[in-house]
Amino acid sequence: MTDMAISLEQVENLTGMLVALPSGENPVPAVRAGFPELSVSRCSADDMRDEAPFRCVGDYDVFLVDTSSHCWRIIDEPAVATGVILAARS
Repeated sequence: MTDMAISLEQVENLTGMLVALPSGENPVPAVRAGFPELSVSRCSADDMRDEAPFRCVGDYDVFLVDTSSHCWRIIDEPAVATGVILAARS
């Protein structure tokens, strides 16, 4: 898979998708289907407690990540982001 940056339009579409999902539903399959070019991961918000989310949407904190090297980096710039982490808040 070629790393592609996230556009602002994709960020807005992702936000809309997360808002539309029923509470408690796993968003990863829908996000992967809607954005096949992005790396997508899900975890608990507790796992990300030392990081600041890019956005808080519905039941999730959304983190942008740069997956271009071996280790993912949390970033806040969509033009560099190649993936997202969806951290579920309880």
